[in-house]
Amino acid sequence: MLSYLHSFHAGNHADILKHVTLLYVLEYLNKKEKPYSFFDTHAGSGLYDLMAKNALKTGEARLGIERLLSEYKNNATEMPSALAPYLDFVKKSLENGFYPGSPAFEISFSKKGSFINLTELHRTEFESLKKNVERLKPSCSVNLLNDSGWNILKKNIPPAIKRGAILCDPSYEEKSDYTDAAGLLSAAHKKWSAATVLLWYPLLANKSEEIENMKQTILSAAKNRDSHTEILDARLLVDTEDSHTETTLEKSIGSERPRLYGSGMFAVRPCWGLKEHLESVLPYLAELLGKEGNGSYKIELF
Repeated sequence: MLSYLHSFHAGNHADILKHVTLLYVLEYLNKKEKPYSFFDTHAGSGLYDLMAKNALKTGEARLGIERLLSEYKNNATEMPSALAPYLDFVKKSLENGFYPGSPAFEISFSKKGSFINLTELHRTEFESLKKNVERLKPSCSVNLLNDSGWNILKKNIPPAIKRGAILCDPSYEEKSDYTDAAGLLSAAHKKWSAATVLLWYPLLANKSEEIENMKQTILSAAKNRDSHTEILDARLLVDTEDSHTETTLEKSIGSERPRLYGSGMFAVRPCWGLKEHLESVLPYLAELLGKEGNGSYKIELF
């Protein structure tokens, strides 16, 4: 959906879960000298201004990354040490004037010789992405594509370099996003079985059936091809499922309840140690970011 702009949601609890996971995967890939391929199917603009009108309008960053950074400044010794690399990078980026989106992590942490493919369909967002990639001064190769992430999964998988990963985080404002993610990520894993496939998904009270069907489709396809394929499902909740009814962005602004009650990361062929990494940080994040003590988390390995 071309009306979706991540600038309204940059720095929220969902970003934190996604980027903590993403950074671990990138650092794991960097442990070997060999280059890798990385695909970000819904890249957005790459960098965001948390003091801009859109971010201030929702206040999601204030309840997310700003709260976390405040704790890091004042109570760092009480935080899981595994969060430090993530928070140090976000802090440095903010000091330079911008909050980092997923492409900023992918470009900044990917080693020379690797290939990063950033796809964004929204034309205005894509133009911002091009400028922001130049600002980030990548040492790796960056391929910018003004196209649908779904098309790229069809056309560009598998890449020539077989080590790597896919990050897919659509807006889910189109009903077809759930079925597109299920079908195309299953097909991508079949063609590129060596990759780690990361799917971010929202937790919405009125979309629980679509979300579960999407995950089950991917899980079944992967297990049917190879029963030993590992699947990781990690969820971070900031409120209870019955805490609110999903509504439009406009109606949710100013509400005491978050638009999402949480989000999840669904990983096909997760890299070694990811489960333990998330187990070390999600309890803390759930407690800190949860509303009125309702934060929780769940990690499952299939």
